[in-house]
Amino acid sequence: MSIPTVDVFVSGAGPVGLFFAYQMATLGHTVYCVDPKPGPTDQSRAILITSRTMEILEEKRFASAILSEAVVLNGIKIFRNGVETDGLDAQADSCYPHATVLMQGTTEKIFNDRLNEDTDCRVDWETELSFYTQEDDYVSCTVQDIHTREVKVIHAKYIVGADGTHSNVRKGNSDWTYEGTSIMTKFYLADLTIKGEQADHLKTRMNMFMKGSYVMGLVRLNPLKECPDRENKFRLFGNTEAYLLTKEDKKDLYQHGLAKKEEPPSLEYIQGWIDKLTFPMKLKVSDLDWSSFFRINERIANGFRRGRAFLAGDAAHCHSPAGGQGMNMGLQDADNLAWKMSHVLKGLVADPEGLLDSYSIEREPLARSTIETTGSATKTALTEDSFIANFRGVLISAALKIPQIRRYAFNNTMQLNLIVNNESKLIGTSDKGLILAGQFVPETGPLRKSFFPKSGYSRTIERKSLREILVGNTEFVALFIDTCHSGTKPRIEQMEMFWNLTRNLPIRRVIIRSAWHCHSGSVFPSFVTKEEESAAEESFFTEERIDLPMSVTNRIVSVPFYGSFLAGDTKPCVVMILRPDHYIANAKIVTDNATLEHSLKFFESVFPQGLNK
Repeated sequence: MSIPTVDVFVSGAGPVGLFFAYQMATLGHTVYCVDPKPGPTDQSRAILITSRTMEILEEKRFASAILSEAVVLNGIKIFRNGVETDGLDAQADSCYPHATVLMQGTTEKIFNDRLNEDTDCRVDWETELSFYTQEDDYVSCTVQDIHTREVKVIHAKYIVGADGTHSNVRKGNSDWTYEGTSIMTKFYLADLTIKGEQADHLKTRMNMFMKGSYVMGLVRLNPLKECPDRENKFRLFGNTEAYLLTKEDKKDLYQHGLAKKEEPPSLEYIQGWIDKLTFPMKLKVSDLDWSSFFRINERIANGFRRGRAFLAGDAAHCHSPAGGQGMNMGLQDADNLAWKMSHVLKGLVADPEGLLDSYSIEREPLARSTIETTGSATKTALTEDSFIANFRGVLISAALKIPQIRRYAFNNTMQLNLIVNNESKLIGTSDKGLILAGQFVPETGPLRKSFFPKSGYSRTIERKSLREILVGNTEFVALFIDTCHSGTKPRIEQMEMFWNLTRNLPIRRVIIRSAWHCHSGSVFPSFVTKEEESAAEESFFTEERIDLPMSVTNRIVSVPFYGSFLAGDTKPCVVMILRPDHYIANAKIVTDNATLEHSLKFFESVFPQGLNK
């Protein structure tokens, strides 16, 4: 009997595994995915989707499905001893400037449905990975049906563990460790109905109630449409005791997540905590859908790659749920790894091992930073020391009176301050005055196509932001930005050179010019060949107003440099390179042929064919 062979084996079909499997399948690869569950979870679990994750989901065409099922919240309210004292307004620098709340079960269902609709990949439910071995050219994966105990073997070029904190992929290699600490503090978690005079006051924001060393969160949910009291469903979570960190890392203390063997908290138990932390409010709980106790660990694997094996999500790192970062970090792991593994499988890159290594190089520092930040927040919030608790309250209140700090704090919670570090060869540098390499491509004002065919053209003009233009893109992108005032000469010579140098690269090219320099909407530049005209229609765009705050020009050139950048008879242009995950690899000022060629040198380290000279 022949052994099935696939490009990638995925262990785990939670949000991270499903999102990764979907991307790999839509990129044209064969995927075998297993999970011991009978299907997508029926529990809410992780509920927050950050602005950064929503931006990524939009690129993969999931945003509309998510928003159709989610609750959008416009900030955070902070209560002390039942009285509202502080808050954060939703003002994130994103096209998703809010907190998006969706039950994990619904998120998984959306991913799984799209996997079934758009690809040939099907999750092998109620099946789990038993063990695997790595050979020179493939990984041999042995799986078992959890009911029939039937065993089969699958060969894959790579294996990805998205199978949680007790990952079989991680445990399958003794070289992997999962070091960190166990926090013994017990937490409670519940989804239920909350009513009362003040309940409506809690529906539009995330709510944090603080009293001494106790913190309780209340977040409105959006359950199934047929659910009674749908508008009054909330996620509730809190701690039952002050912060307690174990001194010894014993195996029996290694528990992260739901306490499955412990009797779940009752409605009466939860009402007691509601009364204690929200008084003088009068809130009444009912219709308990689900509840559990849980504990947390702060742990990270010693690297996220071992040969042909990779870790993502909780299999690679786990931490406090403070700020709702966990699932989002995992989805971003999947997004980072998918395009890199795809490029390697397709033989597109000059250094495949270096590209695969960059996954761990880029994601591990972000995971460590998140563990440190969420861990410190949890320890500070739950401390038993009354002096620290009082000082914490005074300090937070004082800080949140400053608008810049409020804005930064909310952007940080929504993961919009994340920057990919330049230890990876896939992040270069930016010239002074330009947007920084390692940042995510910003939202911009609208652009319109520069060229329209003489026949079959649309009766309307479409305008799209730069990010909308790039939705669905899976390639590197080279942008030539030659926007300027009407009295300034465009850099036609460098534009032609840019087009010719990049002609043979497996990338997408985008050229942006000012409206007054696009003299014909039906005649392509002479350097565009007949065979390239179809692609050129999607490559040349026009910016109508460069002076608006959200213009591409304003978003890539920092304010102190903006005036001098646009000055002169012939101003510089900018070449910006975006990775397939839309993080900025390079941003360079171009003034002549030499600086243009230098700005594109990045591609010579990525692709074996180099520039078309």
